[in-house]
Amino acid sequence: MNRRALILVGGLWAASVSAQPVGVRLRPPPHDLATIHAPAVIREAPTNETCLVARRDGALELYAIGKPESDTATVMRSTDGGLTWTEPALAFRLHNKAYYAIQVLEAHDGTLHAVVHDFREGPGGYRGRLWEVYYASRPPGGEWTKPRLIVPGYIGSIRGFVQLKAGRLVLAVARAIPERMEAPQSGPDLGWHSTFVYFSDDAGATWRESPDQLILALNGPNATRYGAIEPVLLELRDGRLWMLVRDRGGRLWQSFSTDGGARWPALERSPFISSDSPATLLRLGDGRILLLTNACQNWSDPRSYAMGGREVLHAAISADEGRTWRGFREVLHEPPVATRGDRGTAYASAVENAAGKIVVVSGQGEGKRALLAFDPRWLEETDTRDDLATGPVQWTAYGKAAVRAGSARVIAIPIEAGEAVGAQWNFPVGASGEISLRIEVPAGVSSLKLCLNDHFTRLDDRKAAAHAVFVAPITEAGTLAVSLRWNTRELVVRVGGTERRVAAQRPAQFGVNYLRIEFEAAERGDVTVSDLVARGR
Repeated sequence: MNRRALILVGGLWAASVSAQPVGVRLRPPPHDLATIHAPAVIREAPTNETCLVARRDGALELYAIGKPESDTATVMRSTDGGLTWTEPALAFRLHNKAYYAIQVLEAHDGTLHAVVHDFREGPGGYRGRLWEVYYASRPPGGEWTKPRLIVPGYIGSIRGFVQLKAGRLVLAVARAIPERMEAPQSGPDLGWHSTFVYFSDDAGATWRESPDQLILALNGPNATRYGAIEPVLLELRDGRLWMLVRDRGGRLWQSFSTDGGARWPALERSPFISSDSPATLLRLGDGRILLLTNACQNWSDPRSYAMGGREVLHAAISADEGRTWRGFREVLHEPPVATRGDRGTAYASAVENAAGKIVVVSGQGEGKRALLAFDPRWLEETDTRDDLATGPVQWTAYGKAAVRAGSARVIAIPIEAGEAVGAQWNFPVGASGEISLRIEVPAGVSSLKLCLNDHFTRLDDRKAAAHAVFVAPITEAGTLAVSLRWNTRELVVRVGGTERRVAAQRPAQFGVNYLRIEFEAAERGDVTVSDLVARGR
């Protein structure tokens, strides 16, 4: 595969990131479907953990819990591929109150099926609280049925709800185990939750539970003890049902059912990096698979929020049933808005509209939720260019500094002496390739490193370089022409006429997709980067 991305990048300065617009949100909203290519935000989403449904008539519907009362399920509708939406309308009422989680699908016969939380107090849950799963349906042209209980107990966020080709409805959820509320004194700690699977062969009239309980042993101490939670599901072409499960250990876990979800083998570690956040899987009309995940880590503080944060949501695409993947590009950035409670870009729901564009709703917290769209071909393009017409959309500098457009360059200014600063750029993933750039390094700059990595890290993560795939220290000062040429084993670094080789610190499952520039300075000053080109193979 040949890939070339050309970007001319603007300034980085010493203001707080909380004062600056970030990433994808710098693009103007799309005015028509034909112009949608790279991700662009259409509008703010109504609340957390909403669910998109692509209807057979070509319309899109967005289901959510009606806030602040939380006692109804609401629906918004779009008939133009997601560009404009109706106001929220009542779908159905709940018995009590929901949190946020709701999943809705349209079955082969046009029936809508919904699963949603409902709250009550009592034993058998988590510290006297129960978030139980209720089920409702709506036949074509009919009304929603009254929701009824199908999964008792304390259930985590509902993410995995699908209909198989044969017609079976399959629901995967994480259920809290009361006797595991506290960490054990000895032996493995399995956390609060195990994952369970339920299925119906009579269009939701009755539900059966798989006898298999999927568990994960926690890897070391942490502020949270969730266990195996928030599973998602996708039916593969060979008939297997694929499950991805959230974990706090830096990767998603997976299992494959060969009998339509009735039985499940033990979870195994997947190749997908994740910051203690759920994934999203979507089958496209042409057969490709779309994956959305928060491939973020925080090595300085692994016990931080969501094991590294959810500042960035990534998208990847596979044309061979998940054997190989392309893209791993940023599709949503957390905006600089102070939010109480949960935050970030996680909990995505995605559909493909009638024009073949991907519409995504994701994010948590006021001002951080977004409804966006992009063309899946953007994840596979071989030639891209960012001329800064809408700013440094694919550059981030969460932490001590922020990014803005300037005169065709990147400028990094330390906030104060000794602070680590810099910026990083996301490009399409490549197992091999080359990046060339021109960098101007003042004499006062020290500890300058160019890192190639396969996941997002904050700029205030002082241990990020130690966990990167490649690290190239730059000791020269002045205006430097730099080339970084990599394959799976080594990085060849050329600075001017000098060339040196750097071995990979660890393997990258799919290749690298980030250039991270970090440095310190004894005094305030600029490091400028220009003429940055990346070519992957």
